[in-house]
Amino acid sequence: MIEILVGGVTLGAVYALIALGMSLVHAISRVVNLAQGGFVVLAALAAAALQGRWHLPLALDLVLVLAAMTALLAVLELTVVRPAVRRATPDRLLLVTVGLLQATGGLLLVAWGNQPYTMPPFTGTRPLALDGVLVPTQTLWVVGALLLAVLGLWLLLYRTGIGLLLRAAAENPAAARLSGVDADRVRTLAFALSGLMAGLAGVTVIPVTFAAFDTTVPYAVNGFIAAVLGGLGRLRGAVAGGLLLGVLEAVFGRFTSGTLAEVVAIAVLVLLLLLRPAGLFGFAEGRR
Repeated sequence: MIEILVGGVTLGAVYALIALGMSLVHAISRVVNLAQGGFVVLAALAAAALQGRWHLPLALDLVLVLAAMTALLAVLELTVVRPAVRRATPDRLLLVTVGLLQATGGLLLVAWGNQPYTMPPFTGTRPLALDGVLVPTQTLWVVGALLLAVLGLWLLLYRTGIGLLLRAAAENPAAARLSGVDADRVRTLAFALSGLMAGLAGVTVIPVTFAAFDTTVPYAVNGFIAAVLGGLGRLRGAVAGGLLLGVLEAVFGRFTSGTLAEVVAIAVLVLLLLLRPAGLFGFAEGRR
């Protein structure tokens, strides 16, 4: 049972990274970026290709993929999201991100075909034995990436001037604009950070499972469920929601089936929306 929970935490950490990117973007721009799931798979396939075809060192591989994903999401905000924000309503913006998700899946099919890809764990395939419990070494990388992302975001948001601008734009966009905050630049930064989160999720999860063009939608849906569970726009809620969802899927997937685990995740989401629409942490903090 402990090993099942370890697997759930591993999967939940990936969902939490996706939900962090979604929540950050939503908090700043009120955009629900479902395309985040597609960029996770893009990062995973790019990392596998750089190491498998070009035989790059692992450290260089990771740095290149993370930098590329950060830049890609910033460019996406400049070229697609920014014009759409000025012209479209929130529900139409959601459809824009759904279209981006489908387009990403199509491009991945053209570039990588319909075959699944994976790559070796970062530090070998032999698991660690901790008091009789076998823990895959890649689990430590996934959980470590989540902890690093949370710590980095906390330092950025609460210890830097840029973080002050981000928090101001999230708390009261109108007042932030009146105070001289450039909403467009802040939104671009939020998308760039979400690209970094997508890159971290993609490069750390592909040694655990496979990635293919048709895994974009599951990652998008599960990341969105995790974000809503914790409270969309709440960063700590994204972490809690991701871990909770991962453990639920691991437990139900082990004792029943993977399909039932997906049904349970949707059922939990619907139940939460009925009983606590703002999520688990939706009312944890006040809003001026």
